[in-house]
Amino acid sequence: MKFRMIPKLAGALGLVAAVAACSNDPYYNNPFAAGYDVIFGGAGEPTPVTQEQIVQTLTSTDLPTVFLNIPERQSQTLLVRIEQNNGYDTYANAGRQAVIMRNGVIVGTRGFGGDLMSTDAGGVRDLVRGSRTGQATYIQRFLTAEDVTRTVTYRCGVEPDKPVDVSMGLVQGTAREVIAACESADGTPFVNYFVVDGNGDILASRQWLGEELGYVSMHRLRMELDTANATNHQLRAAVSQMNRALHL
Repeated sequence: MKFRMIPKLAGALGLVAAVAACSNDPYYNNPFAAGYDVIFGGAGEPTPVTQEQIVQTLTSTDLPTVFLNIPERQSQTLLVRIEQNNGYDTYANAGRQAVIMRNGVIVGTRGFGGDLMSTDAGGVRDLVRGSRTGQATYIQRFLTAEDVTRTVTYRCGVEPDKPVDVSMGLVQGTAREVIAACESADGTPFVNYFVVDGNGDILASRQWLGEELGYVSMHRLRMELDTANATNHQLRAAVSQMNRALHL
C-alpha cells in the first residue's frame, strides 16, 4: 500500500528520486527565491510548492530537506536543515519560518503565528520509533496572542498499523504507519500518523500542532547521506513528469 498523506503531490515527490546534490550551502543560488514567497499569514489563496521548486532545491543543496503542508493556512513550503543542537534539528526556509524536530517528531515551530513553543514527547516518540503499542504522556506548549504560554497535557495511545511503500524525493523504501490517538481535558483531541522505517526513522507524518496551525503534514525529501546523480536531461524529464502528476 502506498503512503497517501498528500495524494496529489505524492507522485511528483517520487519522480525526483534521481536528483543530485550540487552544493553544501542550503542557499546556494538561493533555491527558494524563484517565485517562491511562502505566505503563512492566515486564510487566502493557496501557495503550493511547484515541481520546479522541488527539483531546484534538491539540486542546490545536499542538506536534509523536508516538505511541509499546512492545510489550515492553505500553504506548503520546503525547508532545509540549518542547525543541529543536542539531538534537535532545525529546518527553515528563506521566509524565516522554521520547524524544530527531534528524531522526526515536530516539537516546535517559529514564525508561523500561534507557534508550538515546545513539546515533551519522549514517551510517545519512543513508542512510535519502535512501532510499539503503549500509552504515554504528551505535552504541548503554545504562545498565545497575549504572549502567554499555554500548556496542554495529553494522554496518548500508540499503535502500529499497516505497512506502506514510501517514495518521496530521494527517500524511498518500505515502512510502517504508526498511529497516536491523544486526548486531554484541556485541549482538542487528535490523531497523529507517522511513517516509520525499519531503523526507527520517521519518514513522514501528520501531526497536530495546535488550534492555530491544525494538522501539519511533513515529508522527508532528503535524509542524511542521501546521494544521487542526475543529468540536465533527467532533471528536465523529472520536471515534465512532475508537472503532469501535479495536474492530474
